[in-house]
Amino acid sequence: MSHPKKNISHTYSNLERHLGRVLSHLAVPRMLPLHTVMKAPPVDVYETSDAIILYMELPGIDPAKINVVADQHSVTITGDRPVPSFTDTTCIHQLEIEHGEFSRTIVMPTPIAPLATHSAYKKGYLKVTLPKQKQQTRIKVNVE
Repeated sequence: MSHPKKNISHTYSNLERHLGRVLSHLAVPRMLPLHTVMKAPPVDVYETSDAIILYMELPGIDPAKINVVADQHSVTITGDRPVPSFTDTTCIHQLEIEHGEFSRTIVMPTPIAPLATHSAYKKGYLKVTLPKQKQQTRIKVNVE
């Protein structure tokens, strides 16, 4: 004899999973004109012998609207990509480019020297160079 509760629960779980997939593929949030928060932009993190380098994709963003805040253990990059205004638009057929504010915090794999951090924005990419903090592994302690 089958257990109806278990079968209903299993069927409901499958339906919920499939419906979630369908809804996640819809572009409805992108069609809303008041959509003001964009997903965190993609970032690559590289490590050299003396620095951590962040390379973030930020096309169409005014460099003056990008903020980089660093401490010894993390870097937070925030900014805003404004919605373009076309005064004679009568209909929008497709919206795929995300607009609005974004924020991305990257935890550093090793302590950095925030005061020596520098960044450059070129051709839609932000490059942030974060020198590693120079730490002594051994120190001499005087005995008094």
